[in-house]
Order: sequence, then C-alpha cells, then structure tokens
Amino acid sequence: MTTRTMFCTTRTKTKRSSRSAVILCILLSFAGFCAEPHVAYATNAAVTTKVPKLRTIEGEVCSKNGSPIQGAVVYLKDEKSLAVKSYLSDENGQFHFRQLSMSLDYDLWAELNGKRSKTKSISQFNSKPDLHYKLKLPIPK
Repeated sequence: MTTRTMFCTTRTKTKRSSRSAVILCILLSFAGFCAEPHVAYATNAAVTTKVPKLRTIEGEVCSKNGSPIQGAVVYLKDEKSLAVKSYLSDENGQFHFRQLSMSLDYDLWAELNGKRSKTKSISQFNSKPDLHYKLKLPIPK
C-alpha cells in the first residue's frame, strides 16, 4: 500500500507540474501576443514602403541630322541574364520598354540596315524610374 500511495503522489505531482508548465506557456505566449501587434504594425509599414519600383526606358531613334527613323530595331540587353528584348521604332522614331527591374543593369542600342547606334549603359544605381534616350543612327536622311 505504501508503494501505491507513493506512485499516486508522484503522479499527482507530475500532473501539477505539467499543468503549471502549460499555464506558464500560455501566459508567456499571451504576453508575447500582446506585444506582437506593435511589432507586426512596424513590420507591415516597412514592407509597404519598400515595394520594388519598376523602371521605364523610352526615347527616339533618329538620323545624324535629327529626323526620326521608323522601323529601326531597338535592343535592350539585361546584363545579368543576357536576355535581349527588342522593339521596332514607330513612325515618329519612338520606342519604349516598360516594367523593368530597378536592380538590374541594361545596355540599349538601335540598329537598321547594318548600322548601329552607340550603346547606352543603364546602371542599377541610377535611381530615376523613367529614363529617356535619343539613339542616333549613322544614316543620313
């Protein structure tokens, strides 16, 4: 009988200590929960202000004397992946590339009939989201 009583006593103590541990965990998590909204609010505010911006590159292709050139192929090369996008200049010689990453470097140039403009390098450190370039082809017109 003594053995049984000791077993029950030990068991009761174990239940009490585990109950105490559970209550302590609940209280600590509640305390953390009460402090959490302030931290979550600051984190959400930081996230909303750091939305990645997108860049637009546009401009016109023109001849040496400044007249617009239609149908020139304008190339935009991503220096990281080496992917190349192209655009045909419209009747006013205009082109545009939209929704470009601000965190990449690009090269921009135009070609027509085997002639090529100078390459413009666009750095990720240029913080302007909208860039305008005039690409001159060595074609008299």
